[in-house]
Amino acid sequence: MLINDGGKIMQYDAIILAGGESCGELKKIAPYDNEALIIIGSYPMIYYVYRALRNSLLIRNIIISGPADSLRSIIPKEDNVFFVESGDNAIESFGHAFRLLQKKGMTDHLLIMPTDIPLITTEAIDDFIYKCKEQEADFYYSITTKQVNDIKFPGVSRTYVNLDEGTFTGGNLFLIKNEIVDKAMDIALQLVERRKSPLAMARLFGLRLVLKYLTKSLSIIEVEKRFHEVVHIKGKAIISAYAEVGVDVDKPSDLEIAQRYLAKISL
Repeated sequence: MLINDGGKIMQYDAIILAGGESCGELKKIAPYDNEALIIIGSYPMIYYVYRALRNSLLIRNIIISGPADSLRSIIPKEDNVFFVESGDNAIESFGHAFRLLQKKGMTDHLLIMPTDIPLITTEAIDDFIYKCKEQEADFYYSITTKQVNDIKFPGVSRTYVNLDEGTFTGGNLFLIKNEIVDKAMDIALQLVERRKSPLAMARLFGLRLVLKYLTKSLSIIEVEKRFHEVVHIKGKAIISAYAEVGVDVDKPSDLEIAQRYLAKISL
């Protein structure tokens, strides 16, 4: 357990980005305007994410950015759960939540996650935070290996990157120092726009990384170093042993997997 100098448990504020619109093939089988409201098993998708956070002793305030009126009817009323309306994209939605935390006073780091990860668990969240605190960085980003995903969720479809250390997919847990948030907003928007294309991501950081990526010789350390050189923010990839951090629900096959695993869950 993380303990501060006063003997208390170190806690972090968390932001759930719940403004994503359901679209494409997913909306055809789950006719909801907002992903957060899609029913999986017995509950809306966001409720699984909320419960995983709420059950963590490491989490203090939870800010939910999305269709506030609809979400208030799903999430239990608590003193440390707050709602803000979402923006036009994930970065604007985060900005709305961040400004609310600025008014209330916030922890030195913020945990950020989307609403479309209903398979996430408290154990996976806590493990990510513990691993982050073992490293010194401004921004932490979860990743998982293809092997971990294939063992836990056979048949799951993800975008994978072949790096020198192995084959990885991006996760959905992020931890950031609140003091660098303003500095990070522009680059964050570019990263979000490129998140489904490893090659587009590599182009953002220069030709050398593109060539190393194409020849499968690019390492995590090289990516972190180049990230720091380009944006002057020290980022750290956190390899998680929990496949739950890497599986999001944005297509019918993902929803089928989530339904299979969560159909009999009682929260």
